[in-house]
Amino acid sequence: MEKLAISGGEKSVTIPRPHEIWPPKGNDQELNEIARQRNIDIGIKGKSGPIKDFEELFRDFLEGSVKYQVSFNSGTSALFAAYFAIGLQDGDELIGPALTYHAALSPAYVLKANVVLVDVDPHTRCIDASRIERSITEKTRAITVVHQWGHPADMDQIMTIAKKHNLKVVEDCSHAHGSRYKGKMCGTFGDVAIFSLQTNKAIFAGEGGILVTNNEEIHNRATLLGHYRDRSREEIRDEEYRKYWVTGFGLKLRMSPFNAIVAKLSLARFPELKSNRHKCLKYFNERLAEISYIEPLVIALDVDMGAWYGFKPLYKKEKLHGISRERLIEILNAEGVEISDPSGPMLSTQPLYSETNSKMYPSFHKKANDPILTPVAEMIQDCAVSFPTFSNYERDKDIIDQYIDAMKKVGHNVNTLVDA
Repeated sequence: MEKLAISGGEKSVTIPRPHEIWPPKGNDQELNEIARQRNIDIGIKGKSGPIKDFEELFRDFLEGSVKYQVSFNSGTSALFAAYFAIGLQDGDELIGPALTYHAALSPAYVLKANVVLVDVDPHTRCIDASRIERSITEKTRAITVVHQWGHPADMDQIMTIAKKHNLKVVEDCSHAHGSRYKGKMCGTFGDVAIFSLQTNKAIFAGEGGILVTNNEEIHNRATLLGHYRDRSREEIRDEEYRKYWVTGFGLKLRMSPFNAIVAKLSLARFPELKSNRHKCLKYFNERLAEISYIEPLVIALDVDMGAWYGFKPLYKKEKLHGISRERLIEILNAEGVEISDPSGPMLSTQPLYSETNSKMYPSFHKKANDPILTPVAEMIQDCAVSFPTFSNYERDKDIIDQYIDAMKKVGHNVNTLVDA
């Protein structure tokens, strides 16, 4: 029996790390266009140049199904604009998933709204639609849906609940560029949607975000929150809002033209990226069926994973003699596998979501979230492991095969690990 690398044996994975190489290097077209823009305009104030180009291309990417597109300097800023635009305010409640990136919901606290966390589905990792209604109160104003890791949430049930209770729906598609639910693009179901364009995303700007909506008032309010002067004057028609064009509502959250150039060119590369990523991760997921202690992802038949942002299967420690996740990660890292803890804690464990006092607004008494109410989120937090989001099948198939060999080797040597 081959000795484990952590015990002095040879590594199973011989291909040098890093195995996840992202973002891709800028090509000549991108670098030349950024250089040209330096001498054209580095402080675009309206919708023009590469910002206009990117927003129009993004409209086409969503198949023309949204009327308005507004770019921002980050996905978090776009979410803040979305929450402001739907009218979230002091004392309102926003329902969202218990396990996701904190910025999907935290901008609501800037508006003195409360966040109510709902458990997640064990397969989709998205908010569990069957648990939403029990959390609705007379103060609930909206539901935030995060299409976690690219898997769409149950939008049929969520939209039915929202309509029944007259709630707004905000789609956070930061993980779900190109994802589809029953053939329809994520980001086109709710009242407003945002896409993060941060460096790790499939469509990236470095830092950036974009808000999309078919609602004119939401567009007007979101625009005025982050885009004073030129853009507000040129795009807003409703005089009750347009009169604020000089000042907006006090903030500047617009995207840099350099970021827009990077974003529009990464958007152009997206179809090829998506095809390769699907090929890699479908193969990896199928091969995980050979490993008893790693549970392959369960992907619904009626969805498209789009960018497939992140690959986070579950570790079943009872299948490996109870060895802790931390120890497994250490052992597999020694074998050359690029594996880690996803580092995404339940939001209820974070002071912003669990404390009733507000450091921003001392007079605002926040509603605390109890982690005991979200057992599925806790299980995923404790059991998920993170592998590279492979995107180059020609190179990465060999890495995936070596990963599977490494995991099989650990399974064969489990008795020696327990004895140690």
